[in-house]
Amino acid sequence: MKIHTLNRRMVLAGLAAGAAAPLLSACTANADGPAPGTTPAGVIPGSGQTSGALPPSGAQQAEVVVVGAGYSGLACARRLAASGVDVRVLEGRGRVGGRCVNQRLPAPYDASVVEGGAEFIGPQQLVMQALVKELNIGTFDAFNAGQTVNYMNGQATPYSGRIPPGNPLDLLGAQGAITKLNNMAATVNTATPWAAPSAAKWDAMTVQDWMDNAIGIGADQHLPYTAGTKTLLQLAIIAIFSAEPRDISLLYLLFYIAGAAGDINQLIDTQGGAQQTRIVGGSQAIAIAMANTLADRIAFNAPVTQVDQTAGYIVVSGSGFSYTAQRVVVAMSPWPAGRIHYTPLHGNDAQPDDPANTLAGLMQARLQLMQHYPMGSIWKVHCVYETPFWRASGLNGQVTSDAFLPKVTFDNTPPEDGAPGVLMGFIDGQDARDACLMTHAERKANVTQAFTAYFGSQAANPLAYLESNWQGEDFSGGGPVGVPGPGVITGYTSALAAPIGRLHWAGTETATRWSGYMDGAVSAGERAAQEVLEML
Repeated sequence: MKIHTLNRRMVLAGLAAGAAAPLLSACTANADGPAPGTTPAGVIPGSGQTSGALPPSGAQQAEVVVVGAGYSGLACARRLAASGVDVRVLEGRGRVGGRCVNQRLPAPYDASVVEGGAEFIGPQQLVMQALVKELNIGTFDAFNAGQTVNYMNGQATPYSGRIPPGNPLDLLGAQGAITKLNNMAATVNTATPWAAPSAAKWDAMTVQDWMDNAIGIGADQHLPYTAGTKTLLQLAIIAIFSAEPRDISLLYLLFYIAGAAGDINQLIDTQGGAQQTRIVGGSQAIAIAMANTLADRIAFNAPVTQVDQTAGYIVVSGSGFSYTAQRVVVAMSPWPAGRIHYTPLHGNDAQPDDPANTLAGLMQARLQLMQHYPMGSIWKVHCVYETPFWRASGLNGQVTSDAFLPKVTFDNTPPEDGAPGVLMGFIDGQDARDACLMTHAERKANVTQAFTAYFGSQAANPLAYLESNWQGEDFSGGGPVGVPGPGVITGYTSALAAPIGRLHWAGTETATRWSGYMDGAVSAGERAAQEVLEML
């Protein structure tokens, strides 16, 4: 099997890639000799024995192997390489960036790209702010000048500010709910959310359960939330997680808020929030710049299928290749990471004191976690127009809606002179799953119908239509983040980031700040690198 290593030409080509898919890549080489993971004679698998233990002959060798060339894996590898560690990155795809990927616009606008995946950074995301500065990558503000459109009950109503027009009782309830959620989140330590004072109670219910049963309206806050309040909250939650409130643990929502400067408005807002800033050249440009600093340490098209801990080393292998290392970092979301086969998974009953028993138990717990951490459901769609015509009407391109696909939109016009107008929309949660059953033509018709309802007849005939289906990406299975349901945080997530012998975990889901975002991915990669450095 030929594994392609990274070179500058491939990196630059990756910037123009038109596929919208998350990245999990591999760096490897041809592997002849014993099958991947072969244990030397006389060594008990997983025993920790080092005397006489030799790596499989023919396997490539490195001090550390990182599985995945998304933001987390690249950040981890850069930190290790800067510390003098012999590190290799194994990526199953043909590009870097993970859930960040650029899409080049069609001619005559092919000098510009839009983002098919993760896109924005906010002023509170200090890790990403520092990274773009270090890499000398330009940023610009997401377009926010003008009014937002609130589409409710078949009516498009432009408004200014954060609060949409509507029934005062609905809005009062929504504001009260936000305050209440922020106060609850303040009791959650993001490093140990399962230990929060009310963790068991909150992890036993979904966000929808809480909305249906919470009270918080009126002078004495004794009235239940109105249907309008619940609609506003549902739209916000779906936009944040690309998952339905009925599928999300309330404790997970509070953990997410706590990691976002303790304010749910940070997750929702454009100006001052997580959607404030875009990247010149598209968000994948950051991953490409990180990859350039790693040179030939990255290899593509080598998906890892097996990770075996044995005596004194750890073996990473796939079809036709294997690597031996002192440490391995799996920098993937829990669900796709769960598709890799890990050993030891079974203990040694004949020797109760065998260290393999401890490793097997920890791996079993992590495997259970990965089975209970599904991805959100999301499509990202773009319509290209000759000009951003909505701006002339005083609109900023942003919409919140109770109808159509998509229900949330942004002005995604590229920053270059002469670039066309671009409207972007998110199709999330159940809508995204419904969209999977449509034809391309049906999805395009739904999107243009929505944009026409929001912005008028000029939106009906785009010059081009682009879509990114994250459910169809083999190394992702959805996006933007893994979303646990009730019982998972208190029952499983102590295994989320905890090392298992020589095996470490990264990925944005393991972050304690800005989990689910590029910022969390980078900080998680750097945290995993520090763990490894302390053990080498």
